[in-house]
Amino acid sequence: MREGWRTAKLADLCEFRNGLWKGKKPPYVHVGVIRNTNFRADGSLDDSDIAYLDVEQKQFEKRSLQYGDLILEKSGGGPKQPVGRVVLFDKEDALYSFSNFTSVIRVLDSSHLDFNYLHRVLYWYYLSGATEMMQRRSTGIRNLDFGAYKALDIPLPPLPEQKRIVAILDEAFAGIATAVANTEKNLANARELFESYLSTTLSRQGEGCATRTLDELCSIARGGSPRPIRAFLTNDPGGINWIKISDATASSKYIYETKKKINPEGVKRSRMVNEGDLLLSNSMSFGRPYIMKTSGCIHDGWLVLSDKSGLYEKEYLYHYLGSSDAYRQFDSRASGSTVRNLNIDLVRTVSVPLPSLDTQREIVEALEDFAAECDRLESIYQQKLGAFGELKQSLLQKAFCGELTAGKVGASQPHEETSVA
Repeated sequence: MREGWRTAKLADLCEFRNGLWKGKKPPYVHVGVIRNTNFRADGSLDDSDIAYLDVEQKQFEKRSLQYGDLILEKSGGGPKQPVGRVVLFDKEDALYSFSNFTSVIRVLDSSHLDFNYLHRVLYWYYLSGATEMMQRRSTGIRNLDFGAYKALDIPLPPLPEQKRIVAILDEAFAGIATAVANTEKNLANARELFESYLSTTLSRQGEGCATRTLDELCSIARGGSPRPIRAFLTNDPGGINWIKISDATASSKYIYETKKKINPEGVKRSRMVNEGDLLLSNSMSFGRPYIMKTSGCIHDGWLVLSDKSGLYEKEYLYHYLGSSDAYRQFDSRASGSTVRNLNIDLVRTVSVPLPSLDTQREIVEALEDFAAECDRLESIYQQKLGAFGELKQSLLQKAFCGELTAGKVGASQPHEETSVA
């Protein structure tokens, strides 16, 4: 650590207040309440859906937010989002409080500690995984060990140096945010590029192209769910794969494995499918096709399509069912308000353009080649996004070890991405 710097425990630098309870005694005051849903991943506050509630005035007086307060997520989180996120409250002219799943951290002496600087330090601790080690689980909710959190060591350079570090980090993060936005746009463009190519390729069927319904081409059957399903789940290595919608991913054409297995009695009450079978989701994200790379029993959210005509190549039908033209047909047939589903009899009426088998094979070959190139681009962009996250962590670490200078940051700035389409 650089000369002139010292460290102090967070508990010695700040005061802490637990989150709001509405209370039941008047008088009441109408206030905005910051919740976990208002925490952005980058440590900023999302005020697009703040809840406004009538709360007991005495409760609010003890828990009103002030400009420069830090709001800490002490309960919540999840498997991919550890508890311990922290956001900066930067509003000056309204009444706001914070929920009972959060706590406020307020700097005691602003002449020694800048709240913007403290926010960046605590954000660094979160990104580095330090708060993940402080998690405790209770009834499915993740709680932060508040005592351990208060014992965090805060590096303390002189106040002017704190402000300089904040300015450098903000400039660097703005550049990273621009690069991330451009990369995410390119990632979306790569996916849209394939969709456009798929639509264009399928529309050029050539002479002799007929149109058939799925009922003419396939035998279509619905999966079956033994109930209650927990009575048929097993940890036995010899159990049969239990294939649910969640076992498929939107970015893959194949289903390789499952998370659950069922016992032989459950198999009798479900429907068995084999490697190579074509599945179609008929609930939630309905109308998505997949090809099995394993065998097992399917949930009743699936339909299985088995060839009965010999008129199509499986890969061709897969690509067509994943096209925007097929989705429009599925969408017009789906029913339900909260969760939309596909009626099996209506699915049978979906029409499929069907060129000769040789033409189908040519189309599939062209689509697979193009898909491979799009996958390569997507992989590059995903790697770039990961590198930007690592760059942020590296800059934060350098900042709080006294190694950050404006010159070094400038040399590390990411180049702006250009669009692929």
